[in-house]
Amino acid sequence: MEKFFNCSGPCIPEDHYLVDIRPQFQGLQQLVDEKRYFIMHAPRQTGKTTLVNQFVEHLNDQGTYLVLYANVEAGQALRNQVEKVNNLVIAELEQSAKINIPQAYRPSESCFDIRSMEKGVSTFLTNWCLELPKPLVLFMDEIDALIGDSLISILRQLRQGYNQRPKAFPHALCLIGLRDVRDYRIYSDETQRYVVGGSAFNIKEKSVRIQDFTVEQVQNLYRQHTDATGQAFAPEAVQHVFAQTQGQPWLVNALGRELCFEKDAVSRDQIITKTHVHEAIERLILRRDVHLDQLADKLTEPRVAQIIEGILVGKEETPREEAINEHQQYLIDLGLIRIGNQGLQIANPIYQEIIPRELTAYQQNVLGQDPVWYVTESGKLNIQKVLDRYIEFYKEHNELITTRKTYTEAAHHLLFMAWLQRITNGGGYIRREYAAGLKRLDLCIEFAGERFAFELKLNSGRALQEGREQLAAYLHRLGLTSGWLIVFNRGEVEDWDSVGRRETLAEDGKQIEVIWL
Repeated sequence: MEKFFNCSGPCIPEDHYLVDIRPQFQGLQQLVDEKRYFIMHAPRQTGKTTLVNQFVEHLNDQGTYLVLYANVEAGQALRNQVEKVNNLVIAELEQSAKINIPQAYRPSESCFDIRSMEKGVSTFLTNWCLELPKPLVLFMDEIDALIGDSLISILRQLRQGYNQRPKAFPHALCLIGLRDVRDYRIYSDETQRYVVGGSAFNIKEKSVRIQDFTVEQVQNLYRQHTDATGQAFAPEAVQHVFAQTQGQPWLVNALGRELCFEKDAVSRDQIITKTHVHEAIERLILRRDVHLDQLADKLTEPRVAQIIEGILVGKEETPREEAINEHQQYLIDLGLIRIGNQGLQIANPIYQEIIPRELTAYQQNVLGQDPVWYVTESGKLNIQKVLDRYIEFYKEHNELITTRKTYTEAAHHLLFMAWLQRITNGGGYIRREYAAGLKRLDLCIEFAGERFAFELKLNSGRALQEGREQLAAYLHRLGLTSGWLIVFNRGEVEDWDSVGRRETLAEDGKQIEVIWL
C-alpha cells in the first residue's frame, strides 16, 4: 500500500507521510532523565499523540525505563464523580499495560489493593512502582478532558506522590492536553470555588508547546510524495500552502490529501501549482471536514464570540480584566488566534476565511439573491448593481441587524459580507484581512479577472479620515486605482433618506467612493 497524507488520528510511519519529529526527542529525553513532571500542550490535531507515541517507543527501545501511555478522555463523561474517575484512570492504565508492555512488568493483583477510591490512582501507582525493577515513565493524554473535582483529585494525587519518585511513584510524568495546566480554572463543587490548575499541580517544571510546521517541514513532507510517486509540487505551490496554513499540521496534510488523493486530485502526470492549491483550499472550506466543523462550532461559545467579534471589527482590546486575558489565552490554546504584528489575529488565512463565512452561512441562504442577476453578458460582475441592490435590501430588512443575538457589534459587517459571499459564490472569491489592531476590515473580491477593494469601518469621529488613508494604502498594495469605503452607523437610524448616501473623494492618488450605511 502506498503512503498517504493522514488527517485523522496519530500518524503511523509505515502508512503515512510524516514530518521528522525525532529532533524533538532530545529535549524530551532530558526532561525524562532529570525526573521532571512536565506538560505538553497544543491545539487539537497538531501532532501531540503522534509525537508521544513515537517518543514512548524510542524510550522503551532504550530499556532504561518502563514507559506507558494512557488516554483518560473517557473520564469526561463522569464529570464530578471522583471515585468513578479514579477507577476509570486505573482501568485505562491497566489496559494500556496489557497491550503495550511485557507481562512480567504488568501490575499484579496487589496493586489494586486500594482502601479509598478517592485516592485510588496515587495508591495504584505507588503499589505498582514498588513492584517494578526499573523506573516508570508515564504519559497521560487528554488530562484536561477531566472536569471539576475529578480533575482536581487526579492533579493533587500526582502532586502528593511526587516526593516518592522514582522508587514508589513514576520517575517522570507528562500530562498532555490543549492547554498549559497553569491556565486551568477548575470549578470545585465541593468547595464552591475555582481552583487554579497551577496550585493543584505546582510540581510542574516545564511546559512543552508543540509548534506548527515550518516551511522547510512542509517542503519535506510534500517531497516525500514526490519521491514516492514522481508528482512534483511547484515551489510557489508549497509556499502558498505554508502562507495559507501557517504550518497548521491538519491543514497541511488535508491540502496534501486533497491535491494528491481525493476525487478532484491533480493528475499524477501534472505538476501541482499555486492555482491547484487555491482551488483545493476552496473545496476544503466548502466541504467543512470534521476539523473545520469543530472550529465553526467553537464560534458559538460566548468567550470565543467576545474575542472574535473584536477582531472582525478591528477593535483593539485593552484586556485589563482577568477574564478577557483568560479568554484570549483560551483561543490561542485552541489554535484559533495568535498574537501578530497588528494585535490579535486569526491563526491563519484559511481560518480567517472560514470564520465570516460560517457566521453568515444562514443569512447567505435566506437572502434570495441569484448570483446570475449581477453578472453581465460578458461574464463580468456588475459591482455597482451589487451595491445599489444591497442598499435597497438593507433598508427593507434592517431587522437582520437589529435582531441579531450574537456578534451584534459586527452585525453590519457580517450582513454585508453575507451579501457579497452569496453573489460571488457564482464564480468569484473574497479575500479578507482583519485583526484587532487594524480598526477596519478589508475585502477584495476577485471575479472574472477583475478585483474590487472594500474597507468596512464602524462610524466614529475619525472614521472618514482614517478610512480614506487606510483604503488608499490597501489600494496601493493591491495595485488598484479605486475602491469603496463602507461606513456603518451602529446607532438607531433617524433619517432613512441619508442611508446609502455616497460621496467620491480622492486620497493619495486613489479614487474612493464612500457609502454611509
